[in-house]
Amino acid sequence: MSTTRVHARPREQVAPTRPAGQRWGLGVVAALPALLVALAMPLIIEGSLTGFVFAPLVIAVMAVSIALGRWAGLGVALLGVFIGILVGPGGYAPESVLVSAMLSGSILIGTWLGQVLVLGPRPASAALPALGLLSGALAAGMTGSVEAGVLTAFTGLALALLLILLGPWNGEGAVRPARWAEVLTVLTITVAALATYAVSVSLPHQVPRTLDLFSSTTPESRTDGGVPDPFLVAARWQLDPAEAGRVLFTASTSPDSPLNRPTWATFATYNGIAWLSPPTYGVAGDDIPPEEAGAPQETYSASTRVTVGVGMPGQWVPVPQRVDQVLSPVATRADPATGIVAAISSPIDYSFDIRYSLAVADRETVRAAEPGLGTDLDPAVAIPGPLTGTVAALADLVAEEADGTWERLTLLSEKLRDPRYASAPPQALAAGPPDRSYAGLDRVLAEGVGFQEQYAAIWALIARSWGVPTRIAIGFPPAAEEPAQESADGVRTVLASETSIWPEARLDGLGWVAFQPSPQDVAAERPAVVRPLTPDEVPQQPEPDPTPSPSGSGSDDASGGDAANGGSEAQESAPIPWLLIVPILVVLLALAWVVYVALRRRAIRRRLHDSGNPRADVAGAWQWARLLLAESWLPLPLSYAPAPDAAYPPDLPDDVQGHVVTLARLAGPALYGPGPVDPAIAAEAWHTADQIDRSVRKATGWRGAIRRLVTPLDPHRTTAPGLMAAGRTLRA
Repeated sequence: MSTTRVHARPREQVAPTRPAGQRWGLGVVAALPALLVALAMPLIIEGSLTGFVFAPLVIAVMAVSIALGRWAGLGVALLGVFIGILVGPGGYAPESVLVSAMLSGSILIGTWLGQVLVLGPRPASAALPALGLLSGALAAGMTGSVEAGVLTAFTGLALALLLILLGPWNGEGAVRPARWAEVLTVLTITVAALATYAVSVSLPHQVPRTLDLFSSTTPESRTDGGVPDPFLVAARWQLDPAEAGRVLFTASTSPDSPLNRPTWATFATYNGIAWLSPPTYGVAGDDIPPEEAGAPQETYSASTRVTVGVGMPGQWVPVPQRVDQVLSPVATRADPATGIVAAISSPIDYSFDIRYSLAVADRETVRAAEPGLGTDLDPAVAIPGPLTGTVAALADLVAEEADGTWERLTLLSEKLRDPRYASAPPQALAAGPPDRSYAGLDRVLAEGVGFQEQYAAIWALIARSWGVPTRIAIGFPPAAEEPAQESADGVRTVLASETSIWPEARLDGLGWVAFQPSPQDVAAERPAVVRPLTPDEVPQQPEPDPTPSPSGSGSDDASGGDAANGGSEAQESAPIPWLLIVPILVVLLALAWVVYVALRRRAIRRRLHDSGNPRADVAGAWQWARLLLAESWLPLPLSYAPAPDAAYPPDLPDDVQGHVVTLARLAGPALYGPGPVDPAIAAEAWHTADQIDRSVRKATGWRGAIRRLVTPLDPHRTTAPGLMAAGRTLRA
């Protein structure tokens, strides 16, 4: 009798034909991570417009790719990249265009690539573009706040869902998974969400980026503090006689401490028509990490108490720079990059105990200071385009007359303090906010009249053209006759007329240094530059820790009470390193699961192998072989049984077929024949079963190895977890 061997046709890596509903479902799952990252753009790029631009483009790329095909989707993606360049960070300078192209390209081309992969033969690979996009968003700045943590958690959840639905561990048919698989799915999604959340809130918050808007009209500069236009408010405080006597706050500082300048708000993002503040503040005020870029090499720590009066609008708290700690009855949030501190509710009538740091440097170190550059996308050095007109002429003049960063910045401040320039009169407020565009700043220098904000902006933009990071600050510098305004206990009452607007430069080893380049500063007898303290000016006695306000209750008070009474315990206790703890826990859980799967597999094999009865051992070897084949999606037909003349089973690789037939012909007489079974037959049967195991491992490759590593063996399942594709033909 001749035996006919039936060989399986090699499996072709072709994309399966999917119904329309399944294609749209897979497309939505693949595009969901990119959509979430697009919605998180306001956390990375200053201004919410980018979120409303990129999110519809992601949806359009997904829809066109599914409905009209991959090449039509690629066309929409390229069109979206062009739109992204128009609204990208930094305007139209060559470097900014490149950054905008990379940003929009990574989101939209990544979305298109995910759609192509998810409808291909290996749909789980669609997670790779989304994973790279999430990593890039975390590196760029989607960190440091609760909002960013929630968005990254949902993005991680979407990635986990994509891999669970489309991973190689799923079969080709709709077979309900075992209960352990359902539990593992839920745990995987939970771990992914918690891990991405912990990574986002643990990474240091990155600075916001600039944004070039479509329209040429000046947008309303609104912030979390609820102040429509802080610069216009500050100008009214300065110029309006009805506002001059408004009491804004009081500051209590030790008479022996150097005078500080409380700052209300700072702005480092300029898009050509407005100065913008960060939309969110994600760091609790009771422990504010220092800014790394340009950090002072030596500092002096002092403390003060600020009591906010009814004249302060919004939720910003006037604080000295650089702030290290804020204790108060009402909880506060801060942005370390800008120094802005905001109360979660109205700060009026509350006292805030603030610890801050002042830079200390000798004269030689100050004169040799270089720009304190941050990241490549640092908004403090971004300008929408080359300077024009009189502003550019002034920049060239100063650059020719002075060498070195400090000399240029100081000379620029002196140039703008020249008597040829004058302050804008109070009547100028009737015309609206100051013109902050390039053209408006050119007119200020050409006509010689302008607001203090405009002179500060001219100085800041010229310094940026030299590569020096700058920002604009609204604050309250000490008056020339400060002792006359202070009581014997060192309490200073700050009026609206003391408001000032000045630029600051970030210098390496000095931090932010304030310059005062305006006619308004000349009239107030302020110097052209506020130099850091010298070692001789530092008080000998250290300042005590701030004491929390006795009134009220709040999260900051609860967390800061022991800090004030017990040597600043909040500062001494290190924050929980979630960035390390969460990955370690995830790795430990994964290792525990792998160990459990291996022990379960060994226990099942031992139970089938060591029964004490040779016939039962042969039956166990056959059962073990069926389990191995079913686990690897190479199941034997239910009708296939051991027999002396067993045929070659279909749809198996040649090497696996040969060993299966050998075991079937060996086990048939042992299981169904009369008389006892020789133990040597049982040993040979298990040896053949081990050969089947090795041949299956070789045939299934790395995907089979992963499946065996993470999937517990089910002793009651002898059919594949996924059914084989229907309609597959066999050839002889």
